[in-house]
Amino acid sequence: MMKYYFILNPNARTGKGQKIWKDKLLPALRASRRPWKVFYTHFPGHCTQIVEQLTRPGGSPVTIVILGGDGTLNEAVNGIKDFSRVSLGYIPLGSSNDFSRGMEQKGADPAQTLHNILRKKHEVWLDYGVVKAPGTKEQRFIVSSGIGFDAYVTDDALHSPIKNVLNAFHLGKLTYAVISLKQLFRIRLQKASIIVDGKTMDFKRFYFASSHNLPYEGGGFKFTPKASPCDGKLDICVIYNFFKGIIPVLLPTAFLGIHPIFHGVKILRGKDIHVSLERPYPVHTDGETYRPQTDIHIWCEAGKIHFIY
Repeated sequence: MMKYYFILNPNARTGKGQKIWKDKLLPALRASRRPWKVFYTHFPGHCTQIVEQLTRPGGSPVTIVILGGDGTLNEAVNGIKDFSRVSLGYIPLGSSNDFSRGMEQKGADPAQTLHNILRKKHEVWLDYGVVKAPGTKEQRFIVSSGIGFDAYVTDDALHSPIKNVLNAFHLGKLTYAVISLKQLFRIRLQKASIIVDGKTMDFKRFYFASSHNLPYEGGGFKFTPKASPCDGKLDICVIYNFFKGIIPVLLPTAFLGIHPIFHGVKILRGKDIHVSLERPYPVHTDGETYRPQTDIHIWCEAGKIHFIY
């Protein structure tokens, strides 16, 4: 019988992930009589290290179930060495949960999700994206990757006490909106050139370009309403040529996915994307930020991840 490996981020949802594991998931798992083992993550990048060890080429097939947020899931995807022998499950315990929202897992009972995974109720082969900047390692993403304003906001959210305060009042999804207003008046706009599958487009007063495998980002912003993780392509949301005073009006419409009604919103779709800037902007992959870049290459790897849920 295939062994199940669970990787738990004990700090997920400000520590509540640990309680959900002990109170709901552990009893159900013991009752299932399936062979399993749990690993706890203790530092950033730890999940990647664990998955690398579990998925080395030449080993037996494994099922890995991630218990945490989008960041922990991202680490897992970046750690997979041999996709051909890995089945991946996910029980969302984070605060943003943009992956589970896009996969329509949002709000599902963790014990029921575990039940579905053990019985392979749903199986699908998912795409993932890859980001590469000159002189850097490739970084995979399962939800989205952005350069510019959204990465500024993401980086601020990672280090801001605002997120923990809002989470305490069950308002974590407002973190992105609150910090967006703060960062809006700091960003220096510039020109950008974006190439999608060989077609070049230039943009003035560029805010950001966000490449999506799934529709949501930032705790519920539906930046690319039609993005699918199974079509072999990425959807790209480009925000440009707005006066800053209009952005607070634009952001609420992005929660509903109706922001493309504005002339300064462009939704593109393709397999291969290049973004070139005059000055460095920060970059994020699934909410994890990296040093600012002027040039990034993004592409889609189609149907690589065997996902069960």
